Amino acid sequence: MTEYTVTMIDTAGIQNYIFGSNNLQHNVGASWLVHCATNDWVFEGLVELGKTNVDIKGNIDPDAAIENSGLNSELVYAGGGNTVILFRGKELAIKFTKQITRRVLVKAPGLQLVVCHTDFDWDKPQLTQAVLDTVCDVNKKKHNRGVSSHVLGLGVTADCQYTGLPAVDIHPESGSNPKKNVRISGEIAAKWRSFKDANKELQKKFPLHDEYLEYVSNFNDFGTKHESSYIAVVHTDGNGMGKRVQAISNKYSADNREYVKAIRAFSESVEEQTKKALDASISQLTESIDNGKIGDVNIRDNKLPFRPIVFGGDDVTFVCDGRLGLTLTEFYLRKLTSQDSKLSDKEPISARAGIAIVKSHYPFSRAVTLAEDLAKSAKNYINGRDISAMDWHFAASGPIGSLDDIRKREYTVDDGELYMRPLCLGESVGADWHSWDIFTAIIGEFKRDWSDRRNKLMDLREALRAGPETVEQFVTAYEPHRLPEIKNNPTSSRRTGWVDQRCTCFDAIEAMDFFIPLK
Repeated sequence: MTEYTVTMIDTAGIQNYIFGSNNLQHNVGASWLVHCATNDWVFEGLVELGKTNVDIKGNIDPDAAIENSGLNSELVYAGGGNTVILFRGKELAIKFTKQITRRVLVKAPGLQLVVCHTDFDWDKPQLTQAVLDTVCDVNKKKHNRGVSSHVLGLGVTADCQYTGLPAVDIHPESGSNPKKNVRISGEIAAKWRSFKDANKELQKKFPLHDEYLEYVSNFNDFGTKHESSYIAVVHTDGNGMGKRVQAISNKYSADNREYVKAIRAFSESVEEQTKKALDASISQLTESIDNGKIGDVNIRDNKLPFRPIVFGGDDVTFVCDGRLGLTLTEFYLRKLTSQDSKLSDKEPISARAGIAIVKSHYPFSRAVTLAEDLAKSAKNYINGRDISAMDWHFAASGPIGSLDDIRKREYTVDDGELYMRPLCLGESVGADWHSWDIFTAIIGEFKRDWSDRRNKLMDLREALRAGPETVEQFVTAYEPHRLPEIKNNPTSSRRTGWVDQRCTCFDAIEAMDFFIPLK
């Protein structure tokens, strides 16, 4: 009997930890600390523990195996926000856990780490079940973890101006008033310190080939002064990834070593495909710059209006100028899900995206939550089909109620629903006309045929709210042109702008000012 221990490291409360501030540098720094806790500091801890299969930069020796190389530990994979490690016994696993948790407490105060262990016999095909049991234990801990109450400070303690926790330092306020000093807690101080490291890593991983360009570092860097101050908060996620991981477990359940190789290869291929898609998107943005602008978006102070915050694995969150949100997200999804780029299991990724287009000073955590809800809406639309989809919402003020409540209140009339979202990527599938290609064709037709009649376009939008009969009267009375045609529904769509109980044009009219094609 050869007893090993499988250990999983994950994080809890990430939503508030990363996105709980309206300071972009805090968000970026927090994301970097989460990355360190599940990657860099893990690599360092394993090296300190003795012989292992990974160096401090995360490079894995594919020939080093815990069962025959005299290793104290073997990193299985680190990606997608969690890490799986094999140890030669529970004592080593506990020793490592003490190292990594101490490091997190000191370097990333406020970050909640969840670690679970499961013992198993390597000489029997038990690893896949041990990993599954550990995942279940981690999920239980995340949802049922105890909440401790700390003595935050005495009555004379000054509070942090961002978190309300006891202040430990003062720091120049970034953004609009850098000359002003603000009180900060240990958590905010760690995030601010980490921003520089995160910036260096971003430049290293996704270098901007124009030496004069840099990534934005403040929400105030987005938008055009006196014209637009909207940002797009984008959340993307892969479809059915859990099922694919389970399929790997089932396929290699009888061979522990082959399972390690397969799950590691899958994790690495997801990471690589996400990186390629992001890199292509950034290149496309920079190539679209013409005379200091991308369409109507000015490049202010040589800052590219784009910033990835969470990336690694299939889960990505980024922000960009609000007018680029739709087209940039579609481009990223198209690159990510390309049929030419398959993962290690020989299948491509399909994915969904949610885009919350909000004012730059909108509560950021609420914008991220909205983007995640929109991604869930796209997932529901996909409903197990092998397609990718996206959904979006324009929020001029804070949402009141759920996404469903907002759409019932603002986008539903007696004759049906005004929105055609969510949309599948590419062409329409069968009789389903809710596709990106049809949406862009409608926008293109409006921009071509109605560009000098903006007031009439706004009148048309109000007519669409009143229903098909009102639209038909409007088009007959005021316009020589018919409305854009919808595949398989030419008569109804061109005459009324409605097909069955769904409006074909409202989304396109609403999005026209937020639709800038990339070159």
